Amino acid sequence: MVFCRLVSTLVIHVFVQASDIGGEGGILADAIESHLTLLARLDSTRRQASMAMGISKDEASATGSISKTSIVSSPHAHSLLPGEQVGEGFCDLVVRSISVGQPHRAVPIIVAMALAAASKLSGSVLFKNTAKQAVDPEGVTLSHNSGRILVGANFNEDGSVENATVFRTVRRIMNGMIYWK
Repeated sequence: MVFCRLVSTLVIHVFVQASDIGGEGGILADAIESHLTLLARLDSTRRQASMAMGISKDEASATGSISKTSIVSSPHAHSLLPGEQVGEGFCDLVVRSISVGQPHRAVPIIVAMALAAASKLSGSVLFKNTAKQAVDPEGVTLSHNSGRILVGANFNEDGSVENATVFRTVRRIMNGMIYWK
């Protein structure tokens, strides 16, 4: 099991290789919630990582919000919500994020930025799973439960993260009529 700690004021994250937990990287949020042992196993991994990183003294004292956890796998054909099928070329990395014991239907922005940075760290579980030929040269395309997001990260010469960028596409969030007098 590989633990990766991206130190920032914003997020501490545990990245879990899907195959290490006997899971399928493209598992959907509902399937994670209904799996008999997966959430408990991920929570145990998160608590052990918290201890290994010196955040908590024992598993019982590990708070539910630190650290975040993501199941990762290399690009492959998988399903999205609500049933769309995508191919291997859809993304550079498949991710399923969990926070405070709940699978996300997307990927939190701060988590996406941590994933982008960690995907460039040679030897990390993310680096090993990220496609070597990017879908988009601007950054890393992450596939999550309900679609994909493009994120990027740049490093300073000393190896520290210089910046992280989230590229958003416009999508309709509401359709309706407005009446005024």
